[in-house]
Amino acid sequence: MTHPRLARCGLLLLVAPWTGCIASNVVAAGDRLVTTPLEQLHFEVAPALALQGLYESVEIRGDAALSLRKVYYLFDARGTYTAAALTETDGVLGFQTLNGTWQSTVAGLALDGRPPVLLEQAPQHLRITAESGVLVLRAASLK
Repeated sequence: MTHPRLARCGLLLLVAPWTGCIASNVVAAGDRLVTTPLEQLHFEVAPALALQGLYESVEIRGDAALSLRKVYYLFDARGTYTAAALTETDGVLGFQTLNGTWQSTVAGLALDGRPPVLLEQAPQHLRITAESGVLVLRAASLK
């Protein structure tokens, strides 16, 4: 037999499940802030930009968008990077990973010794423009 107080407590939880024990401050402050829409960002050419940290894609355009769904880059200040891309081929999703070197010069961003592509920056964002399309990345946290 269930104790009457326990029964009332259970009923309250069923009727008002939003009154649980999760604190209202569990979302990090940066995640609660309104972000600037991409079309309002002002990108500027970023010659010799010192890249460091994690970036995640927020927009993929052009031929690259035919198969890329999400891209992550982790740049190290010493000139190395690791990347992961969620791709879709014939309806099948899969991750591809890549490690290599990067160099940012006046001519742009060069990955793995290839010719440089246009690198631009806006607050907390990078835009990389290559023949295959445009990739807009936002700074992210490893936490």
